[in-house]
Amino acid sequence: MEEQVLKKIDLLKEEMFLAERKVADYITANPQEVVKLNVTDLAERSGSSDATVIRMCKRLGYGGFYQMKLALAQELGRYQMVGYIDASDNPESAKEVIQCLTRDLLRIAELLDEEKVQRCADLICTSNRVFVSAVGNTIPVAMDFAFRLCRLGINATCETIVEYGMASMVKGDEKDMLLAVSHSGSSKHVIQTVDIANRKNMQTVAVTGSSSSTLARSVGFYLLTTVENPLFGEYGSTTHIYEQAVLDAVLYQVSKRQKQEKDTEGIEAILAEYKI
Repeated sequence: MEEQVLKKIDLLKEEMFLAERKVADYITANPQEVVKLNVTDLAERSGSSDATVIRMCKRLGYGGFYQMKLALAQELGRYQMVGYIDASDNPESAKEVIQCLTRDLLRIAELLDEEKVQRCADLICTSNRVFVSAVGNTIPVAMDFAFRLCRLGINATCETIVEYGMASMVKGDEKDMLLAVSHSGSSKHVIQTVDIANRKNMQTVAVTGSSSSTLARSVGFYLLTTVENPLFGEYGSTTHIYEQAVLDAVLYQVSKRQKQEKDTEGIEAILAEYKI
């Protein structure tokens, strides 16, 4: 993911010429004001020239001042929406934790490939069976997704014991699908289920946080949950709200298709018997 303007300035400031630093310092000190200025206004207020402003913007990796200002405006708008900026600030309150997670979800939304989401929903709806694979901490998310697919009338399964899941795929074929969920993309057992699915010519999709992982390279296509500086770190007690959000986006598209094609009221009527 492309870094934000203010963070780029902080990282590259030492490489800048003195005149460029004056522009950078002014942007850092007055970001809200800068998005309302043109290149000449910024040059005058920072005590530099138009050429210096443009050169500094290009040093940050933008085509010019306009592109930098647009990125800065988007950055500030996102921060205003969630009320929290950087996970490295270590949120103290429950409110800040939720604001931090909201910020991360907005970043995932920016990266999410809509075409792939629609394609994944299509595959789920047209497959005879949908196998959902996960290991360890991600199992509850995968089980929840498979259960909700079943409530929509989709033949979906997720085994808590990986070996059972692999065994259930033995008679799979090209009319079936495997959805593999792994934050790291390096879970050995999840990758093994993909290997089996590929041998059976199944359609394979991954929900993962790394586009360069073994899992991402093994499947037909993947949906990313990449986050900068995740709240709980990359591993350990990492939150699963990222995977849950992407799966919910897919599930919503599936539900729209199912409402048009199938009647699931019978399923809900049966499940309703277990409610007070």
